[in-house]
Amino acid sequence: MKGPLSFEYARIAVPDAVASRRWYEINVGLDTASTKEGHTYLRAGLKHHALDLVEDRSLPGAVVKAFGFSVESPEVLAEIKERVRKAGKPIGEIDAMQRHFCTPDGSFSTVDPTGMTLEFFIDYQVFDQPPHREENPLFVVHPFIATEKYDEVVAFYLGVLGFKASDYIANVSAFIRSEDRLHHSFAIKRAKTFEVAHICFMVKSFDHLMRARAQAIYRKVQISIDMSNHSASKSIAFYLLDPQHGPRIELCDGHRRLTPEEHATMTPRRMAIDPRNIDIWRAAEDDWHDL
Repeated sequence: MKGPLSFEYARIAVPDAVASRRWYEINVGLDTASTKEGHTYLRAGLKHHALDLVEDRSLPGAVVKAFGFSVESPEVLAEIKERVRKAGKPIGEIDAMQRHFCTPDGSFSTVDPTGMTLEFFIDYQVFDQPPHREENPLFVVHPFIATEKYDEVVAFYLGVLGFKASDYIANVSAFIRSEDRLHHSFAIKRAKTFEVAHICFMVKSFDHLMRARAQAIYRKVQISIDMSNHSASKSIAFYLLDPQHGPRIELCDGHRRLTPEEHATMTPRRMAIDPRNIDIWRAAEDDWHDL
């Protein structure tokens, strides 16, 4: 059973699209691909966009509305759609504007057990060259959600959508991967209420990561979680936050990509609930600050 190929974008409703566009350009290094019909598309690397900002001036803060996933072939797309249908989930159209940036035939949307809209499609469009901006990230890696429906969500993403489990932290967090073999292209943690905890971008090097951190400190942008060394994905990261523009944004260097053999055969670990299994630089089992 195959799952999606790659996480491609988040659609975020924001109170002020111009201000949010500027925030992401300055602090995350994203580049504007286009602005049309109420959408602002921001890119990282070659893919058409990693964020789709939609302005809604009635909102007090940003709200994530949808996640988009590419699929490797029409055949796999049809298989995923049929599994979703058999699971009793609704089948709908993807966003009308998104149809311009992929092959719309066979594309579909559904909702996961949290109510989050998910969009699936093939042939996601790319640019020939990456943005010229040196600070532009390489690509968007994953979203991380928290939910009171943890068990139902994990079962849906693994058993219906076809993701594979890479690692668990006890029975409270799951790191799951798609066919691009990144250690996780989606992550879920058990919580009392739903939230999109963060969206992760891969930067070009550790030097780029530290320059972005220095700029955030200089500009007084909130660093909600400072430098962490993740045991699961082997990445080093820090997190920015401004609720007017979106969830936490993780900037990371070194996120692990499995080999084809590992992707086919790896058994997920079930790690202990310990801060050192989230950040190996933590000092002790009670070192939970900012996690």
